[in-house]
Amino acid sequence: MAPETEELAQRALAGNRRAVSRCITLVEDGGAPGREILRAMQEALVGSQGLGGKPALRIGFTGPPGSGKSTLVNRLSAVFAEKGRQIGILAVDPSSPFTGGAILGDRVRMETAPQSDNIFFRSMGSRGAAGGLSRACDGAALVLEACGFDPILIETVGVGQAEIEIVRHADLVIVVAVPGLGDDIQSIKAGIMEIGDLFVVNKCDLPGADRAAHELEAALRKAVPLVSAEDGTGIAELAAKIEEMAAALPEIGARGRFGKGETTMECKKIDHIGIAVKSIEERLAFYESTLGLHLEGVETVEEQKVKTAFLPCGDSELELLESTADDGAVARFIEKNGEGVQHIALRVDDIDKALEELKEKGVRLIDETPRIGAGGARIAFVHPKATGGVLLELCERD
Repeated sequence: MAPETEELAQRALAGNRRAVSRCITLVEDGGAPGREILRAMQEALVGSQGLGGKPALRIGFTGPPGSGKSTLVNRLSAVFAEKGRQIGILAVDPSSPFTGGAILGDRVRMETAPQSDNIFFRSMGSRGAAGGLSRACDGAALVLEACGFDPILIETVGVGQAEIEIVRHADLVIVVAVPGLGDDIQSIKAGIMEIGDLFVVNKCDLPGADRAAHELEAALRKAVPLVSAEDGTGIAELAAKIEEMAAALPEIGARGRFGKGETTMECKKIDHIGIAVKSIEERLAFYESTLGLHLEGVETVEEQKVKTAFLPCGDSELELLESTADDGAVARFIEKNGEGVQHIALRVDDIDKALEELKEKGVRLIDETPRIGAGGARIAFVHPKATGGVLLELCERD
């Protein structure tokens, strides 16, 4: 890590708010310094949890534009801050089509937020990302988490029923509705209505609020609180409900990504297992005659200084790897470890997207861009230090 980046990370971890903000900016920029910041934050977070700490609670707020999400986040942050907790707020705004920066409507609305040293607010541009969030949102939340903010409140842009990306980033998802939904309940049920852990009808002083709550309760078969973020009605009770739900979570930080049956990077299956051998010809007899596998083909990949032989095995394959040069990766592996499993390859649909997501999370990579492997597959390797000692290959095939 560059000395100046390391110094910045240490100042942020020590509580310097300007340093925290600068770290998030570097993460948003997506360059090498941002990835270094994420690695430093991840290491700090793992270290603190090893000493008895725990992940921060991340609460996502989604719902249609104009539902009062900003004001609700504003009110809830004040309640949590009064209890002495350090609150982090990430408000995602639409990006300007001209500059690419955030239009910052949330920042304007948050100017009325309670002034407290316990609250850190950051507005982020969506930068064209679908699903109501910024691509750097998870990285920014990681920075806040490592720097001691808990809970972290994440407000989405407010893009309608397709706004489901928040489920990947939050432990609890709160869907904010308003009076006047009427017959739209069923039409939006297949979108954001399926991801919420808690549903709230805001602006309860408006006509139709009770009806909206009853319709939601009938559709969802769960209680729907009525609140007014504008005058504070029901906010203390809502905060208590959130605390109650958080205490009942089986694991904060598992995020399904986060308890909803999804993963950030979608791996389809094990594509193949790479086995380093001194001689493919000598080892083929065992795999073909003894195991009954059949050779699909032999190929030399000059760039990687390796000869490969693929043997289909069920839904995946075994790949025998023979080095073609003394300084090749397979030759070095055998010299250090002897013959054996050298890597595991996971099939992904979109390797560019997978790598981008891993970079945003500060995962250490050997290849930051894909290269061409055997059979014309696009591949990239994840560093063993990020996986617990296993060389992991990501593989995208046509």
